[in-house]
Amino acid sequence: MKKMLVGCLCLLALASCNVKNSDEYKRLQAERDSLMQANAQSNNELSETTDLINEIEENFRQIRETEKWLAIESKGKGELSVDKKTEIKENFEMLNEILKKNKENIEKLNRQLKSNSGQMATFKKTIENLNAELTERAKTISELQQSLATRDEQIAALKTDVQSLAANVDELATQTAEQASKIKAQDQELHTAYYMFGTSKELKEAKVVTGGFLASNKILNEGIEASKFIQVDIRKTLEIPLYDKKAKVLSDHPKDSYTLEKDANGKMVLKVSDYKKFWSLTKFLVVQVG
Repeated sequence: MKKMLVGCLCLLALASCNVKNSDEYKRLQAERDSLMQANAQSNNELSETTDLINEIEENFRQIRETEKWLAIESKGKGELSVDKKTEIKENFEMLNEILKKNKENIEKLNRQLKSNSGQMATFKKTIENLNAELTERAKTISELQQSLATRDEQIAALKTDVQSLAANVDELATQTAEQASKIKAQDQELHTAYYMFGTSKELKEAKVVTGGFLASNKILNEGIEASKFIQVDIRKTLEIPLYDKKAKVLSDHPKDSYTLEKDANGKMVLKVSDYKKFWSLTKFLVVQVG
């Protein structure tokens, strides 16, 4: 009995070694390591983006507080003291540096959004708001400088990049709008799919499937015409009525991502339970009815 037990344990150990040395095991191990690495990199990028946004927002808070002080000074009357002139000058220089830093960081976020629209989609609205804030702060600072310049020649002669920043925010706003439009189009394309249903004869006449009397129907994947299909947004289309009592899905979709159920009239309805998984293999759904 002990000999048999030892023998079984040896066989199990050998089987385990064989599995670990197999090409399939190594492939799965490599895929797992790759996914873990990609996930770690993605988490790091999201963390860096969050930190950058927090820094920009804190800078804007500091700018707004300084603007309040400058606004009070701009409403004053009479000649400014030497110390007050120096303080105002230093505040403008500080605002200039902070604004330049925020402009650089926001442009970095815009580039990230453009190159990685999927991962950065959650920050899209925040980045749009930061772009708008940059425009508003540059405009306000420029107006404050002009207002205070009427009280003192030294402030009027103060050379900063605020005015140039205010001048190019319109260009930045235009670029941001064009970029947002492009990202929206990319997002729409990413979530667009197509479906068609019909009898075997109708599908063949539409040149979507082939198949003879003995051969099973096969979808013509090459050169398939999207214009013949109904276009849908996969995030919003989770049920597709098929208007027939019988239905068979011909295209490739994971079986556990959808069901075919009958409605109150006994007609089939395709219900998608996991739209990402359902459309992962193909963006063309073909259903034979009848």
